[in-house]
Amino acid sequence: MAEGPPSVFDGPVVVVGAGVAGLVTAHLLAEAGAEVVVIEKLPIVGGLARSFHYDDFVFDCGPHRFYTANPNVANYLDRVLSRHGTFFPRKSEVFFKGKYYGWPIKPQNLIQLPPSLAGKSFIDLTLNGFKEYGDLTFEDYILRQYGPTLYEHFFRGYSEKFLGIHPRDTHSDWAKVGINRAIIDDKAQMQNLFHLLKTTLLEGNAEPPRFLYPKAGMQEAWVQVSELFKRLGGRIITGTGARLEGEDDAITAVYAGDERIEPSVVIWTAPLTLACEQLNLRRPELNYLGLLLYNVMVNEEPVRDYQWCYYGSSKLLINRVSIPKFFSPDTAPQGTGGYCCEVTCMKDDTRWHNAERLTDWVIDDLVSVGMVRNRANVIDVRIEKLPDSYPIYRKDYPGQLDVARQQLSKFKNFQLAGRTGLFWYNNMDHSMENAMQLTKRLLRDSGHAEAEEAAIAAGLPMGA
Repeated sequence: MAEGPPSVFDGPVVVVGAGVAGLVTAHLLAEAGAEVVVIEKLPIVGGLARSFHYDDFVFDCGPHRFYTANPNVANYLDRVLSRHGTFFPRKSEVFFKGKYYGWPIKPQNLIQLPPSLAGKSFIDLTLNGFKEYGDLTFEDYILRQYGPTLYEHFFRGYSEKFLGIHPRDTHSDWAKVGINRAIIDDKAQMQNLFHLLKTTLLEGNAEPPRFLYPKAGMQEAWVQVSELFKRLGGRIITGTGARLEGEDDAITAVYAGDERIEPSVVIWTAPLTLACEQLNLRRPELNYLGLLLYNVMVNEEPVRDYQWCYYGSSKLLINRVSIPKFFSPDTAPQGTGGYCCEVTCMKDDTRWHNAERLTDWVIDDLVSVGMVRNRANVIDVRIEKLPDSYPIYRKDYPGQLDVARQQLSKFKNFQLAGRTGLFWYNNMDHSMENAMQLTKRLLRDSGHAEAEEAAIAAGLPMGA
């Protein structure tokens, strides 16, 4: 390992997981003078934001892109991504009752809705204020905010298909964060049916947000961050999982294969349930959704030019499809196209173990929704399995999460971070912001003036 400055901590900081939160935290800590070791079970960095390369085709783990309203995150991206990326306006859609609609909804889309559905939705807008609903479940939230018509025809089916559990068993947080994660643009948020109508009328003709995307796939960004990190003396151990050893109120060792590391601080971005198991704590009743990616390569240009589209029909296996070529044209050869088709499941269930048998169903879905003109044009389909992709927000998850956090809080040098570590449904920019806040807190608590100066130089003001 290259020689770096003296560590601002009493020993190495060990970061478990080289996803977005783990890499950004490791990089910022190394810039501040910390000795940092990252342990990643996969052979490559990037976590759920990594890319897959098949000859001249590139696919991500779904539609990843950079978009943030946080100036610190924006400054960090400008600072570390030295190669130019592509900037493009957002174009996303939803496939609903056999037709494509722009998402978020725009005025021209409203006239496409079946008249009976549109009429009932506006009646809900008038009457919903006189009804009383609970506030615990997904069903409660959607009924109160959007009314029974849109709940039955739109939200219920997609949520149940995606999560595999009924909206009555799903916490309302899934609705609150899920809708906003899908919309992204703050100007087009949809807190309720009235707000949807207001936003549609007032913001319908506004310019869509513009996203930043690395030319060669999202993996390029995280390779760049990892290279900057290693130049500062940081070390990344790939291809092996981490194992924790705790005693009393501290993590005394982290094992990367046969290597034993005695950490000053451990930053854990792997599933928090795994941390509980390794430390012989009670495993909370928390589960993560798995994801099957069917990366379909076709010998034809994409039929529609959306970046991603939601498919809620129970008749379709696919939940969401993204088209890498409309993030960057460098992700597929000219005259061809690629479709990243997402199918949710649980790790080790029937779908997980029989993913290859579902390939024809995925292709049939693409043909039936008009995305593939001819099955004979399919060049190849590659399947990628992603365990622990989404936290499952069952209605009792807050209590279970509190139990897990309380158990782990006794280890004073242990920090949770990222989507799986925090059991938090988020986007990349949220993970980056989380990394910055965590870094700032750790450096401030270290008590070293030089750490504070380094943090400020890195764009991390140390104020509250």
